[in-house]
Amino acid sequence: MYFRAALTIAVALALSGCASSGGTRGRAEDVGRERYLLGIEAMASGDYEEAIGHFRQVMRIPGLVQLGANSRLRIADALFLQEKFEAAITSYRNFTKEYPNDANAGYAQFRIGHAFYEQIPGEWFLAPPQYERQQNFVRQAAAALKQFVRLYPTHPLVEQGQGMLDSCEEQLLAHELYVARFYFDRDKPHGVVQRLERAFDRFPEHASTEDNFLMLARAYVSIERLDAARSMYQAYLDRFPRGEHRAAAQSSITVLDAAIQRSAPAVPDERPSTPEPEPAPEAEGDSEVPAP
Repeated sequence: MYFRAALTIAVALALSGCASSGGTRGRAEDVGRERYLLGIEAMASGDYEEAIGHFRQVMRIPGLVQLGANSRLRIADALFLQEKFEAAITSYRNFTKEYPNDANAGYAQFRIGHAFYEQIPGEWFLAPPQYERQQNFVRQAAAALKQFVRLYPTHPLVEQGQGMLDSCEEQLLAHELYVARFYFDRDKPHGVVQRLERAFDRFPEHASTEDNFLMLARAYVSIERLDAARSMYQAYLDRFPRGEHRAAAQSSITVLDAAIQRSAPAVPDERPSTPEPEPAPEAEGDSEVPAP
């Protein structure tokens, strides 16, 4: 549905300011506008290869800067609509590099993220859940959409982009937690720490659950990072003042405080030392000093 509206807007943008001025240049503009419209009509009817042919012809006409740029973008759209996502991504990226200040640069950046998003495997009853599978397309979609939202916060498509980005981040978090739990159940605390630290760093709001705080604290204890474990238990108490495991967390802090104190190096005695008394001189010719 959005693409139909986009095509209507594309026609208006492409043809605005392109009125024929007569002469050779005017005729070239007329030919370019005609070819562009034919390409739009072919796209609307689903004949994408024919559309690409028309747009390429527009791009070969010298002097049609805006119409040529729009034709390049429409070729990327035609590839996207054919689900040739890798080729579409390449075309959109080339557009953003060649026309970084074009009014459609934000749209092209959004479509890069959208094309990655469309390649994320869907749920299938015989396949494992999404969070157990490889996350390559999810990560690439998230990176592109995050860049779009950051660079174009007022773009008309930002709400749609943010929705897809949220979905990607939820799936990436689910994957990190799945792997962390896998390591936790197999008593591999270093793997738990790696995954949960990354989850807390990248998705702090979504990752901050009672179970995750406690799992990471226990993993820190297992690898003898006692200060980090104490900090995590304290963070749990601060975050969840009425948490279900508050008493256990407080008890763990008490135990950790004692362990940290025991492992602390002894404080050196800084009082001035008393010098050892010098031995009494022996009497000349005697080997011993007689007792007084």
